[in-house]
Amino acid sequence: MTPDDITSAATAVSRRRRSETRQRTASVSARLLPSERQAIERAAEAAGCGPGTWARETLTRVAGAPVPSRGVARTELSRAIGKWTGEAGKLGNNLNQLARVANSGGRVDATALDRLRAEVVALHSAVTAHDEGGSEEA
Repeated sequence: MTPDDITSAATAVSRRRRSETRQRTASVSARLLPSERQAIERAAEAAGCGPGTWARETLTRVAGAPVPSRGVARTELSRAIGKWTGEAGKLGNNLNQLARVANSGGRVDATALDRLRAEVVALHSAVTAHDEGGSEEA
């Protein structure tokens, strides 16, 4: 590994951070009885967040500090749309690769086209099933 590789890796890590000033680095831990943990999980679910977020917000509020606003929780539909968008991107990439081969005078494998077509049909079925009230995975 060269110094340039290390610099590139450090730069990539720093680009992933949203805000240097908002990074949470301190932690608090507590041992809980199973019943206490279940109560926290129920309260967190009712609040629409995870147990860690619920605990942090509750402790911060009790301590009298301002609680930063939480991002909107993703719905099942938004998660599905994100997954479908990723799948459509992969299919588009595969189609572009096949088109590049065909346009450069190469022979495109018929089974590759059939697999791509089947994947497009499966994605379409998943989207339309979700639209009709189902929750079929792509």
